[in-house]
Formats: sequence, C-alpha cells, structure tokens
Amino acid sequence: MPFHLIREVRDIKRFNQILLVLFEEGFDFLLSKIRLKHRIPITKRVKSKLAKRLEAKPEAMLRSTFERLGPTFIKFGQLLSVRPDLVPKEYCKELENLQDKVPEFPFSEVKSIIEKEFGKSMEHLFLHFEKKPIASASISQVHRAILKNGEKVAVKVQRPNIRHLIETDIEIMLYFAKLLENNVERIIRYRPLQLVEEFREWTEKELDFRLEARNAKRFAQNFKGSKSVKIPKVYDGLTTEHILTLEFIDGIELHDIKEIKRRKIDFNRIMGIGFEAVMTQVFVHGIFHADPHPGNIMVMRDNSIAFVDFGIVGYFDEKLKNECIDLLYGIAEQDEELVMDALIGIGMESGDIDYGQLKTDIAFTIQPLQGASIRDVKISKVLEELLDIALRHKLRIPASFVLFGKTIITLEGVAIEYDPNFKIIETAKPFIEKVIARRKSPLYMWKSFVHNIDRYRKFAEDFPEKAEKALDRIQRGTIKVDIEDTDIKKLSLEIDRSSNRVAYGLLIASLLIASAILMNIGKGPTILGVPFLSFASFFFASVFALILFMSIVRESFRHW
Repeated sequence: MPFHLIREVRDIKRFNQILLVLFEEGFDFLLSKIRLKHRIPITKRVKSKLAKRLEAKPEAMLRSTFERLGPTFIKFGQLLSVRPDLVPKEYCKELENLQDKVPEFPFSEVKSIIEKEFGKSMEHLFLHFEKKPIASASISQVHRAILKNGEKVAVKVQRPNIRHLIETDIEIMLYFAKLLENNVERIIRYRPLQLVEEFREWTEKELDFRLEARNAKRFAQNFKGSKSVKIPKVYDGLTTEHILTLEFIDGIELHDIKEIKRRKIDFNRIMGIGFEAVMTQVFVHGIFHADPHPGNIMVMRDNSIAFVDFGIVGYFDEKLKNECIDLLYGIAEQDEELVMDALIGIGMESGDIDYGQLKTDIAFTIQPLQGASIRDVKISKVLEELLDIALRHKLRIPASFVLFGKTIITLEGVAIEYDPNFKIIETAKPFIEKVIARRKSPLYMWKSFVHNIDRYRKFAEDFPEKAEKALDRIQRGTIKVDIEDTDIKKLSLEIDRSSNRVAYGLLIASLLIASAILMNIGKGPTILGVPFLSFASFFFASVFALILFMSIVRESFRHW
C-alpha cells in the first residue's frame, strides 16, 4: 500500500537526511524493500559501491545510526533497549550502549528561557546560578543554583526547539513504520508502528516537566517519614512545562563503586534499602521509578538513598502485582507451573500460542534451578530468558512489567560488580513471602471480592449471550477447540466453582438491594425498629456472604 510522502511528512529535508544516514550505515537493502532507495543521490550510491565497507553486526549498525541521527533516535533506541519482549535481546544489549551525551547549549539561551518563563531576571530569582551545567542530555541540561534563602537547587532546563525536532522526527518514524509493516514481512512481528506510537506517548510525558514534578511529589508523599529513602523537594514556584526546579541532592551515584568503597559506606545495607524501596514502590504504592539507570539512585552520607529524575514512571494494578509476585515466588521456589501461569497472566496473547511448547521452554529455564540453593539463582538471567520466551511465543508483556524487570536486573548488576556473590532473589524472598501472607488475610480477600463484584455481575450478564455465540460457532464448525482429556475434569470443576461464586455474589447483591428498598417502604412488623422483611433480607445476605467468604478462604489456603 503506497503512502503519500508529502501529505504525511512535512520536513522533506530532514526526511532525506535520515534516508542518507540509513544508506551510509548499511541499511540500503531495507531502503530497497520499502522502495525509497531511489531518493538517495546517484553520486552517493556510486561512492558507496567504490568504498570498502567494514562488516558490522546489524545491531551495531542500528546503534551507530541512532547516534548519528540525534536526540529523538537516541531516546527511541533507549526505549527499545528496555523492551526485550518486543525486540531481540542482542539488539537490546547493543542499544544499552547508546550515548546520550550531547553538547551543552549556551548559558545565554538558558538565561533567556528562564527569564521568558518567569517574566523576571535571573538575579531576581537566584542568589547564584552556575553557568556550566552539571549534566547535559538530549532533552535538557541541569544547572546547580542557590535560591535567595540559601537553599541549594538543581534547575533542569529544556533544550530550545527540542519539541519541534522530536515531533518532526516522530512524524517521519511513523511513516517509516507503516512502510516496514507493509513491505518487510519479517519485521511485522516486532510491531514497528506500535513501538513508535508507544515512543510518542513516552516522549510527550518527558517533555512536560510539570508531570515529572507531580511524580516527584507523589513519591515524596509515599516515602514521607522514611529515614532510609529520600525524595527531592519540588519548588512549584520555579517549575513550568520547560523548567523543573528540585532540591539539590548531594550524593554519590550508585554505580560509583570506587567512591562508595573509599567512603567506607555499607554497600550491602544500601542495596538492601534500594531493593526494598523498589519492591515497596511496585507492590505497595503501585507506582515506581521506571528509568532503570544507576545514576538515578544516589547514595547519601548517612547510609540512606535518594531517587532522582522522575520523568518516566511505571504503574502496577492489583492483577499485575499478584501475577508478578507469583512469578518471583515461582522463580525463588523453582516452581515451573507457577512461573508459567504467572507469565501467561502477565502477558496478552497476540496470536495462536502453543501452550505445550511454552511450558517446555519455561521448564527448560526453571528446571536447572531445581535443587539449587536460592543463593545460586541469578534473577537477571532468569528474567531475561523468560522475556525472550514471551517474545518467541507472541505474548505481549506490559511495558511496566518490562521496566520493573529491567530495574531489578540493573540493581543486581550493580550489586554483583561490588560483591560477585550477591544474589538479589535471596534479598527478595522475605519481602515476597510477606506480600503473599498479606494476600491470604481475610481482610484482603474480602476487599478483593468487593472490588471484583462488578466483574462477577458483568460476567453473569454476558455469559448467556457469549455461550450462545460459542455454541453456534461449534455447530457451524468455525471454532477450534483444543483441550487435553486430562484437563477436562479440572476445567469442569473450575467452571462449576466460578459459576457458584457468581450466583452467590448476585444473590447477595439482590438481597442487599431488596433490604434497602424494603427499609424505605417501612410497612409491616418490625424487629429492633427495622421492617421484618428488610431485616430478613439483610440477615440472609450476611449468611450467604459468610458462606462465600469462607469458601474463598478455604480455596486460597488449599492453593497455597
């Protein structure tokens, strides 16, 4: 399907520049497939043929291409590097080496941006402002400053015109993605269009510093009162869409092992705090720091840690929390069945899945761990293999889970650099067991039931229509049924048990509604001042609720 270049791409000059870099880096075969090679000047093509090319791996060629194409493509490569569920792992590893170091922009531009944003002079806003940035990246650079009240701050200033550049590049990337999906069959499975759309959402959030400020304040609230985890204060009066002012954190970057050793800081304690902080963010708060870079975790002089840079965060709902805990517990216990169930629960099917082969592949990863000490389990290796399995079997893994996995892998990597015998799963197991114990509590189960009652009601409402459609498709021979004989009895029991719970839930809801209506009518005999029929409805609703609750508790303990 042809696409109209002029209509879909506004900046043709930038488009041709990108084409030329792709050609020079060795992607001429790809340009031929998407019918764009003719746009390369003939002189460039002749020169390329005469030049002796060095043989390079395609993943290295891609990294070099992204670095040459600038900030947007570097950020895109960084996104790909944390998506091993969508991109082959050799590409992920290579793209981790992308250098996000770009030249700093002049202080005169920094001054101009700040004064334009706040309508005041720099001298009016700051007691002192360092002209040389302490960090410079593709989207922004950071300067150290001192406020009028003497407080030290870090001021993050967005690069001038960066939004326009990124929007232009993404427009071109979307055009390329459409061409790839329509002309290169082996690339379709990697869903390039979905990747670019995801990248657009990601960068849109990163470009609005007010969102990062809100994230930082939410983390500060979540860790309020903590003596071991520090979150920098946000200065709202000095924060806009393009400028973010935070408390300056004077610490050591987590990956600076030499400095940590020199200061005789208890590194094992620091890693314990860091890991527990990440697990708390994910499984208690449901929002976590999703930029897995050790430079974003600072080690403080008092043996505490501080998180910085909240541009990218991940979210875990209750379902994802439970599936992820099951996965980690399954790895710790070397339970391949639990790992497989959890991985399927985490993922979304994007095609026909061979469950038998999936189980075999997971067993191949988990079985070597059986009988081994928990100290011998390297979580990073297992997670990488499981994500690779998910990619092969077309299981779409949520980005938040992948980012969480990447964070765990990064933490373990830093820890092993300091202590080769460090095993993060050994540190994790007590926390996981604590979460599982909480899940078994009657209060948690009751809350879970109440939370899901609408789902049970909707399931009961939709079931007759869906069952009728399924039976109709079976009669017409248009449905594929693939069930092993050994699973039929188990499946039947599960359906019976689920149906009974749905029926109980609907009966309880009906009785409670009836009780409320009869209470308002207020006619007939009463018990303790409550109409008899209303009291009776509420009583029977309570009895049925207790029966259902005990059934859930009993089943939960049987499962564990």
